[in-house]
Amino acid sequence: MEFLQTKGRDIVTESGKKVVLRGTNIGAWMNMEDFMDGFPGVEHRLRYYAKEILGKELGEYFFESLLDRFFREEDVAYMASVGINVLRFPINYRHFEDDMNPFVYKEEGFRRMDKVMDWCEKYGIYVIIDLHAAQGHQNCDWHSDNNMRTALLWRTKHFRDRVIALWEQLAARYKDRAVVAAYDLLNEPTTNNQYNRMPLPYVSDWEAMNSLYHDLYNAIRAIDPKHIIAIEGDDFSRRFVGMDPPYGPNMIYSSHNYSFVLRRHPEVEKFSDEYYRLLNEEFYDSEWWDYVTKYNVPLWVSEFSLGDGQLDIFKKEGIHWTSWSLKMVSPYALVHCRKDCSYLKFIEPYRKLKSSYFSKSENQAALKVEEGIKNLQDAVQELFEPILPGFDWFQHIEYFPKTIADIYVDPLLQHVYLNLFKGLTKADIDELMDSFLFENCEINPEVEAIHKKYCDGRED
Repeated sequence: MEFLQTKGRDIVTESGKKVVLRGTNIGAWMNMEDFMDGFPGVEHRLRYYAKEILGKELGEYFFESLLDRFFREEDVAYMASVGINVLRFPINYRHFEDDMNPFVYKEEGFRRMDKVMDWCEKYGIYVIIDLHAAQGHQNCDWHSDNNMRTALLWRTKHFRDRVIALWEQLAARYKDRAVVAAYDLLNEPTTNNQYNRMPLPYVSDWEAMNSLYHDLYNAIRAIDPKHIIAIEGDDFSRRFVGMDPPYGPNMIYSSHNYSFVLRRHPEVEKFSDEYYRLLNEEFYDSEWWDYVTKYNVPLWVSEFSLGDGQLDIFKKEGIHWTSWSLKMVSPYALVHCRKDCSYLKFIEPYRKLKSSYFSKSENQAALKVEEGIKNLQDAVQELFEPILPGFDWFQHIEYFPKTIADIYVDPLLQHVYLNLFKGLTKADIDELMDSFLFENCEINPEVEAIHKKYCDGRED
């Protein structure tokens, strides 16, 4: 494989051949996520409770068993078979460093990463390393393994130094690996959530973001002058208006294009002419599009939903993309667990309780909780909206219940989930986690067809 570099809005090989990167993410693996792996709450808190409830040895083995089975060479071979040429690889810093032992790095995390590089190189698939969960948290949500709803990275030098140091380790380790397409410095940064995620008018802290990006860029370039460096916009990779102009070669810019068309226009029928008109308007009127066209740099949509119908826009504009995500328990993923697999059957008592809490059900206690939270949510809005009319009350209906879930309800659900595994042996856990092996999973034919259509180049 050849090293990649940027040329205007294109990505090319060292020999000058144009490459359009089209692929997916391997989320839920080295940065686990609740709804994708089938457990409640954030990963690091679940790991803590697992050792308390299952014992240290079995609590740690639980996660090792899942890691060993969730993603393997067979998954990479399948990706290549549908034409995928790039894999975005989300990582959680906790696989490489402990909070109680900062700046000392764990070889086990690099061992797993090395395997991914070798597998992808074998099948001709580029890898983009994505720091999805950074020290101190770059955003306030569960997907940065954050249970506090605050982003400390932007106001704590200790965490900034650790993020920079980890990227120096990664650059030193992989500077000579051509299979690495790029370094994605921070997933979905949010500089406006340094204390809590509330419906405040969003005001980016561009000074904090630009200074950290500059420091990261310079630190990496001192070690690795070759690889592309990817920069994501603020506010979950949507805002670019205050971002500094490109300050070096081989930089690409990344947005996350989860469409808001149907949320903001519920009356519009999906895939109608009006839907596509609004989808195009949403894309071309965006800050990310303004930025990359102004500075003539490549755009990479590193996350989006395949079901939104955006791929024709990406194809027309030569945009690089990675869909979210390869594998999960949900049937909406390209590769997913079978509905009757042993793991989903085993955790059904937890899934039933969680479902009853988040949706109308016959469980009267859960119904009271749901209605109570909804009533409190409405009461808070009724009290404060007249006083704070500039707040984003559209987002309040999402933030309020999620905050209660993250901080209080999810830890209770984690105990419910983990109690199911009490008394099991390592062999029992392995049998359950075998549900994630590629050969035991199912393929979503519609999602597969989309990847084949847009990835393998037959329609280029």
